[in-house]
Amino acid sequence: MIERLKSKGWLLLLGALAASVVLATTARAQQPTADQINAVASKLSCPTCTGINVADCPTETCAQWRDKIGELLGQGYTEPQILDYFASRYGEHVLQVPPKHGFFLWVWLLPALAILAGLAILVFVIRSWSRRAAPAPVETTAPVEDEYWQRVQRDMEQAQK
Repeated sequence: MIERLKSKGWLLLLGALAASVVLATTARAQQPTADQINAVASKLSCPTCTGINVADCPTETCAQWRDKIGELLGQGYTEPQILDYFASRYGEHVLQVPPKHGFFLWVWLLPALAILAGLAILVFVIRSWSRRAAPAPVETTAPVEDEYWQRVQRDMEQAQK
């Protein structure tokens, strides 16, 4: 019987130790730092301002969003889960970096396609310039008689006399 109590005591001690580890981890997860909050907030766009992320925006809306981010981090949410949370509620336009699927895929592809098209046009133009035939040289058998040139020569001869 004493052996049974000893084994149960060890089990109770192990259970208490496991519970304390879980509680300590949960307590630590419930208090995110300002740096953790700002790291996530910097990846969200302010819903009222243009071109400002939530971490840098002084509006009341962004302060509420930062509080919500802290709350979600405290509940154990990861950064991608928090970004998905805000994107599902407010639309994907609140993300600083557009997702790489759906309509937003064009945001990633169009610049690359434009650069490739520009390079192709440049190569085509340069090749067409190099393929042009040089103009045939003009053969002159007699000196060119120009009326203006003849008048200049006459005036110069008269000036010398």
